[in-house]
Amino acid sequence: MKKIIILLIALIGLFTFQSCEEFETEPVIKYKGVSNLMVAGSTSMLLSEETAGETALSLSWSTADFGYYAAINYAVQLAAAGTSFADPLELTTTSNLSYSLTGGELNDVLIMLENDPDVPASMELRLKAFVSDNTDPQYSSVFAFQAVPYSVKLPPIYLLGDATDPGWDNLNALPAPYMSPGVYGLVAHLKANAWLKFIKNLGAWAPMWGADAEGTSTGGNLVYRPTESDTDPASIPSSDVEGDYRIVADIINLTYEVYPIPDVVYLVGGATTIAWDAANALAFTKDGVGKYSLTTDLIAGEGMKILAAQGQWAPQWGAPDGASSVFGKLVYRSTEADPDPPQIPAPTVSGTYTIEVDFTENTYKIK
Repeated sequence: MKKIIILLIALIGLFTFQSCEEFETEPVIKYKGVSNLMVAGSTSMLLSEETAGETALSLSWSTADFGYYAAINYAVQLAAAGTSFADPLELTTTSNLSYSLTGGELNDVLIMLENDPDVPASMELRLKAFVSDNTDPQYSSVFAFQAVPYSVKLPPIYLLGDATDPGWDNLNALPAPYMSPGVYGLVAHLKANAWLKFIKNLGAWAPMWGADAEGTSTGGNLVYRPTESDTDPASIPSSDVEGDYRIVADIINLTYEVYPIPDVVYLVGGATTIAWDAANALAFTKDGVGKYSLTTDLIAGEGMKILAAQGQWAPQWGAPDGASSVFGKLVYRSTEADPDPPQIPAPTVSGTYTIEVDFTENTYKIK
């Protein structure tokens, strides 16, 4: 009888040991299937404005299998060929099984990544499938392609005058890039109580645009001079305060606008760590005349705006309707009486990003 009791105790101990051992073992995630990425699109593309609205790349993929039920997200990653996706750009994050890019959207991305227009860019695409930060992601096979981006800019016009650093030297006048049909603009450092004009071509005094008698340092009507035999128009006056200014000329409607660009601009919005607290808006660093940058945490699915001063809702900059969370144009709001522009969208994945603003190009870039 004593032997039977000892045997039972031994069996109970063995069962208890095995039960504890099984309970303390971490579950093993078995990766059963990587998404099969399928791409409808050429491996060699010549992008153009004429086909900007057509689909350039259409991606679809199968559902990833992590070996257990989970809500799976997918990120479409783009990187320069040969970089092994060391610093990929995530074009989208979605729970869907497809994504597409038009030629215009692909062109914007390639230019944003600083690929030169009219030069083939060798790129790679892949799909990242993930369920949580605690689980290793899965990656699809790589789709390699070449695309030649195009420049959407027309030639600039030029700003000169004793208010500018080049003075009246028409060979070194400042380029004002094309913004939209008939509209050109730049940011320049202007001297106080001096004068400005626009010319069409370097080294020539006509065609030229000046101001009429009612023109002020903040805006007015342009006067066009087609040839040098025509009367020389009056100059545009600069402000009585020296500083950086954005100067915009509309050579179709013959108007101009000038407004100051502060040394510091600020970020605010639901996508930021300070939300819509304008009094504590995040300061950008000035990198040059009209150029600013800020590295900060952004929250996916939210929006943001740029302010000229902390605690003030105008002047401010937003984005057009349907703007991209990667790269886009800025929309200016001069006063609080002006329409409130839409927000600049945050990226589709929360994280740390660098936001670059260029007021000469009137663009933002998020990477």
